[in-house]
Amino acid sequence: MGLPLQLGDELLGVLLVFRAFTTPFTSNERQILQTFTDQAAIAVNNARLYQQTLNERRRVDAILEGSADGIAIMDAAHTIQRWNRALTKLTDIQSFEAIGENHDNLIKWSKREPGLDLVEAESNGWGISSASPLYVEGDLIKKDGRAVAVGVTYAPIFDGENHLVNIVASVRDITKFREAEQLKSTFISVISHELKTPVSLIKGYAGTLRRDDVKWDSKTVQESLTVIEEEADRLTNLIENLLDASRLQAGALKLNVSEVALNTMAEQLAKKFQTQTSAHTFVVKFPPAFPILHGDEERLLQVMTNLLSNAIKYSPDGGSITITGVADSDKVTITVSDQGPGLPADELPRVFDRFYRADTAATKRAQGAGLGLYLAKAVIEAHNGEIWAESQQGEGASFSFSLPKE
Repeated sequence: MGLPLQLGDELLGVLLVFRAFTTPFTSNERQILQTFTDQAAIAVNNARLYQQTLNERRRVDAILEGSADGIAIMDAAHTIQRWNRALTKLTDIQSFEAIGENHDNLIKWSKREPGLDLVEAESNGWGISSASPLYVEGDLIKKDGRAVAVGVTYAPIFDGENHLVNIVASVRDITKFREAEQLKSTFISVISHELKTPVSLIKGYAGTLRRDDVKWDSKTVQESLTVIEEEADRLTNLIENLLDASRLQAGALKLNVSEVALNTMAEQLAKKFQTQTSAHTFVVKFPPAFPILHGDEERLLQVMTNLLSNAIKYSPDGGSITITGVADSDKVTITVSDQGPGLPADELPRVFDRFYRADTAATKRAQGAGLGLYLAKAVIEAHNGEIWAESQQGEGASFSFSLPKE
């Protein structure tokens, strides 16, 4: 006898019952077998649903553990039920430490952006009157006491009767976003200031020279035109640096390689800069027969010019500026040293960052957009070299770069 394994309108299969004698099945036997078949259909369906649920759970586990964002799942009372690997990496709190703990004991803020946190939002009806996600941003305290900038999105999950069952917290590290925003703010601030100053001077002197009610003597005209020319050069240099920074970001900084004599370049630059300052003296120290390198002469000149210009700017009380060259078996090293106030030790790793300017009195007095050392680093690294800074506060600073001989 064949009996359909059927659940509702869905046919799951057929149950075939055999017996070894020819007596027909009675109505009671048919009824018993049909009852058994119905139970078997339910069992088959439950097994299939269980397998589907198991597969879905595995899929969800893979998504949670593979997510780049930290994810915590908690119940309505804020007890943690899931804590993924990314959140462990972000907070240094292991999942076995977090599960069973209260969310409010794990997610603590050293500083929070204006707005409601989870507890405050719930006291105002969030999670009951609203199913919209809640976003909280601030500095999260890690297990070791350090802080990390994060943005947390809380999403409520309701049951069929609209009761809050779970809250899913997605935690994202926004340190890079913060740095990008800070960089953008710094760029706007610095560039607007650096552009405004030369434009104002050029406009002011040009407007003065154009006045019809005054006859200017030749000396005044020459001095005014000199200022206009200097400020125009400064403006051109700033624009060129910005263009170079853009090319660098786009990976389009190319080198025109030729033979370069760095000792000769250093001597020529020392003579040039000596005419621009009476408070400084320049000393050039290179050994005899200093090796000729292959590199982009114009770009290396840009690096040396920047280092010497900085040495003058950041040693306002004058002193000696020394350019030293040393040749090793596989590389050459050039160092520009000044006798200025120097740099704090914690500033040294960041002086080559784009738009970064050290927070010192000399830096505040000097003009600049924070691009010179950033571009110098890019040029040296494009030559497969290295550049670094050394300083002891109050005893001057030294900027060095090394280039391979071949």
